[in-house]
Amino acid sequence: MTLSRPHPRTARRRAHTAGFSLPELAFSLTIVGILSSIAYPAFSSTLASVRRSDALVALMNLQTQQERYRANHEAYGDLAQLGVASVSPSGHYEITLEAASSTGYSVRATATGAQRNHSACRHLRLTVEGLNLTYASGETDATANAGALNRRCWGQ
Repeated sequence: MTLSRPHPRTARRRAHTAGFSLPELAFSLTIVGILSSIAYPAFSSTLASVRRSDALVALMNLQTQQERYRANHEAYGDLAQLGVASVSPSGHYEITLEAASSTGYSVRATATGAQRNHSACRHLRLTVEGLNLTYASGETDATANAGALNRRCWGQ
């Protein structure tokens, strides 16, 4: 009975192709790092925009509730009278009714938690005065963003 041994080239080839070499692994990790550094800012911007829609939904809901309340009363109501929560549905914004009268109201949504890092649209203000509706946004409660940035914050 004769035993056959593998050819020396075949044995070396098997040993060489057993896994990744250190340079290949380093190159792969570098590529992954570069791609993630490019993708993360785009992802976080999209995430902030999605979270901002939470505030827009809350403000539009409050606007609807105010008009229903005003149809049956002489003035617009406060949050308790409207039965509206002081936090947006997903909890990313705090809702504050700043003023309510017989002719209008002003309500502000202020970012909370991680959403505060999105500074340009940290505060959103909806003001109704008579038949005029005003949308404002800003880094502070002054909500003094310029027109284009304001429209972007409100998704327009």
